[in-house]
Amino acid sequence: MPSPPSSTLQRPAEHLIRRFHLGQVGADTVRTYLTKGFSLAICCKACPRCLEWTPADLAERFGDRTQVKIADIAARLSCAGEEGCGSKEVAVFPHLYDGPWSWTPPDDGR
Repeated sequence: MPSPPSSTLQRPAEHLIRRFHLGQVGADTVRTYLTKGFSLAICCKACPRCLEWTPADLAERFGDRTQVKIADIAARLSCAGEEGCGSKEVAVFPHLYDGPWSWTPPDDGR
């Protein structure tokens, strides 16, 4: 299996991170991101940590639960793990995935 491409994701300016609120995410769902080839960029508001969940990561994490809203995911995220600071405040945004991606939505009437 080839390694994923290098990401061009860059942390936005601090004033944009500070101003972020969940209402900016709108009604986007995991399905929206998979269909459009977006990664979910996640930036901590308290430290410089910024990471990317690629479309493949989203598909693996959520499986057939593609109707889950990105705002609902973001509300549950925190800056956790070995590199995390523990903050529960994050900003999220779509990032066009840098590698090849195609996804055929399941035929579920949506």
